Order: sequence, then C-alpha cells, then structure tokens
Amino acid sequence: MVRLNHSRLADFIFMKYLRIKVNWKVKSRIQNLIAKFPSHLSYTTYYLFQRHWGGLRKTDPTSRLIAGIKIVDYIYKQGQTAISKTFLEIGTGYQLNLPISLWLCGARKIITVDLNRYLKAELIFENISYIQNHQQEIKTLFENVPNSSIFEQRFDQLINATKNLQSLLEMMNIEYLAPADATQLDLKPHTIDYYVSYTVLEHIPSDTLKSTLLEGKRLLKKRGLFIHCIDFSDHFSHSDRSISPINFLQYNDSQWERFAGNRYMYHNRMQIDNFMDLFRKANLKILNLDPAIDEESLETLKRGFQLDSKFKNKSIETIATSSAWFVATYQ
Repeated sequence: MVRLNHSRLADFIFMKYLRIKVNWKVKSRIQNLIAKFPSHLSYTTYYLFQRHWGGLRKTDPTSRLIAGIKIVDYIYKQGQTAISKTFLEIGTGYQLNLPISLWLCGARKIITVDLNRYLKAELIFENISYIQNHQQEIKTLFENVPNSSIFEQRFDQLINATKNLQSLLEMMNIEYLAPADATQLDLKPHTIDYYVSYTVLEHIPSDTLKSTLLEGKRLLKKRGLFIHCIDFSDHFSHSDRSISPINFLQYNDSQWERFAGNRYMYHNRMQIDNFMDLFRKANLKILNLDPAIDEESLETLKRGFQLDSKFKNKSIETIATSSAWFVATYQ
C-alpha cells in the first residue's frame, strides 16, 4: 500500500480540487473531507491547504495590526489607556499579529488563548519580515497612537528580533495558552484589563458564548473592557465573489450543518441583534457599538432574496450588517 506523507496528501487533494470549478460548495466538500481525518493529520493537511491554496498563501500582517490599533482607539475613547495594561485575546489562530500590535501600542502583557494549538513560528517570522521590509508603511499605521516613544522603542526591538519564538514571546511578554478552554481559564480573577477578540465570536457555538463572556467577567478588573469585532457574513463569500455575504442565511440549520458543520468553517450565524441580547443577558453594558452595513446585501434583500424562516422576522438592516465592533463592561 502506498503511504502518502502530509505534503503529498495535500497535493493529491488539491490537484483534484483544481480540476473542478472552484466555488464555495467545492471548498465546503474539501473542508468536510479534511475534517474527517484523525486530528493531527487533519490539522496538518488543512494548514497545508491554507498555506498553498488558501488565505495563508501570502503573509501580510496589516489587517490585524490595524485591528489592534482599532482596539486601542476604543480604549482611549473610553478615557482609559493601553499603556502598561494586561490584555486577554481569545482565538489566537496561526499568527500573532494582533498581540504584536497591542504590544507596539504599549501593552504590558498579552495573554492569548486558543482551543487548539495552531500557532506557527514560520508565519510569525514571515510577518515580522514583512514589517522589516515595509517599515515606513507600518510606522504610518501607528502614527496616531499615543506615546509614540514607546512605539518607536518597541518597533526597533521588533525589527531586530532574533528568529527564536520563545525569545520573541518573552521580549513582548506574550503568554500563549493552547489548548485552552475560554469558558474556564486557569487565570486569577480580576487580573485582566481588556478582554479582546477579532472575528472569533462568530465561530463559537451560541450555547458556549454566554459561558465565555461570564468567564471574561470573572477575569476582568473593575472598569475592564470587552472589545470584540464580530463578522456576521458568510465566510465563503470572502473567497467566492459569486455569492453575497448573506448567502448562508437562505439555509435552515440542518442544511447549513452539511455545508459547514466542521471544525474549520463553523459559523453560529448569530446576527447583531442576537449578540446584543447575549451581552445584556450576561449583564454587560454596551458602551459602544459600531456596525458596518453591507450595501450589496441590502440590494440583494430588496430584490427578494429568500431567507430561511429563522431570519425572516429580522429587519433588512439587521440582516445586512456584515460586521460590528462591540465595546462593553460589566454592570
């Protein structure tokens, strides 16, 4: 029997993938197939998929660096500071760009946790190489962040960092915890200033989200802030432009489970109103809510796009909200 190594297995799958029309349903079948592999083989194969044919083909840290700057901006708008504060990020993923951004903005410590140990040193150092090769561009992103002297000092440290992951984590005081369950973290109460995530909460089952927020309340200091960006859109539409960001709302739960009920593409399909209710039920006060309404989705709805009954009673503005930043604190 021929034994395929991980790379050859990925090549075999994606040669098949490239021979047929690439659309979201094809991607769904590929993901569902890989998700059935034993865990280690599944994670390795999916990483190779992302690395060679998916979103990890090119390393560009810009969007996550901007997300970190945005988080810090919300902090200052609440009359608080990022300087010498402790952040907890949930949903680390493969890279460290958000924690790096927070550190450049003056954070004292960043704890970043994930359900699975996805972090890849090769991607981290490719992102740092990007920063090294685009120094002026990156400095421009941070030009309005307070305490520029801290940024300048830390930026110099970053671009001169050695290619050793442990040394890098120690330099930035980043603590990576994985595997870790965000509903019960081994951290002391009231030790976190800011509890943050970027496009993560939409991937957590709704019955787990409340426990996740309650754990955040246990960890936050008085006046601590929850700052989360949530992406409500159909994630298949990010790579398949033939479908709208609301495409997945035409399916009932069992239909959607067949397309995306795997560990790589799960989306709870909660909308902005559901998250507002969730925050309130967790006794969190929403201090700032910045939604983005997608015009394409609005037009699609006005043309009579058929929603599943689960979503029919919502306003078209709610359905067309593609993402939102939530800033909240506990009452």
